[in-house]
Amino acid sequence: MANRARWMMKYEKGLVDILHENNTSHYRTQNGWRTEGWRKIVRDFNVRYPEAKFSKMQIQEHETQLKKDYKLIKSILQRDGVSWDQSASMVRTTDEIWDDIIEDMPKARKYQSKSFPLLDSLELLFDGPIPEGGQKSPSSVPQNVGENVDDGGNNTSTVPALGPQGIDDLDTLQKRGEEVLERLQHGADRRLPRADDQAQSSSCVELQRDRRKKRKAPDVQQMMETYLNFRMKQAHVKEQRAKDAGQFTISGCIKALHTMADVSDEVKVLASDVFKDAENREIFLSYEPRLRSLWLKREVGKLLS
Repeated sequence: MANRARWMMKYEKGLVDILHENNTSHYRTQNGWRTEGWRKIVRDFNVRYPEAKFSKMQIQEHETQLKKDYKLIKSILQRDGVSWDQSASMVRTTDEIWDDIIEDMPKARKYQSKSFPLLDSLELLFDGPIPEGGQKSPSSVPQNVGENVDDGGNNTSTVPALGPQGIDDLDTLQKRGEEVLERLQHGADRRLPRADDQAQSSSCVELQRDRRKKRKAPDVQQMMETYLNFRMKQAHVKEQRAKDAGQFTISGCIKALHTMADVSDEVKVLASDVFKDAENREIFLSYEPRLRSLWLKREVGKLLS
């Protein structure tokens, strides 16, 4: 496009949050987002960030770019001698290994000194399961896990449905998962065939076999393990966001201002209004010192205009 979109950090994080909010089978398949899903994502983004004025194509292109960046980071982390610095959201390794990586993957050069704070959120989005259902949040639990249907089509499940609320910590999550798996196992034991069932005629047995094939249940334990891993990653992302919120404080931003001799007192005073926004604080402190003043003067100029 002629006018290239300017994707600031808050727009990137906002887009990923909106993708998560719409990440259900109603809007997305294993092959990508549905047309209805893209309409919802673009509408949600422009309502949340009306000043950005991004088109559907620009938003789609950036989602594709985020996926490419995520896969690039994952490829880098598969190399021997490479680690991930969770606190700095950066790849860590030696200069020699970096030279080899860049030789094989030239686009990896930018991440030699650049952070990638969206790694956990994108891993959950691109490698995690797609929740079932209609217009529900990603935290919704599949309501038919462990469901059993008798020959008359009645639900005979012994496992209560789990709602989207009430799972806020990893210990509770693990406990709930163990309870569900235990009930599933007990339910399976109770559904073992009785001795008198085996006395049925061969025609009835064949009919039952056909019915069982038609309603063959998936591996429930595997489904639950996948779901538990999904929720644990969600909890990790939530904890990381809370940690980031405590790291980028107003007092920390003002303290950083004291060392900026090229910023006037007037700009420093007006900067307090800029720092009221949490995303602005994170952007400001994430810049290297020589770029902070340029960014801050621009933001203060927006306030004055």
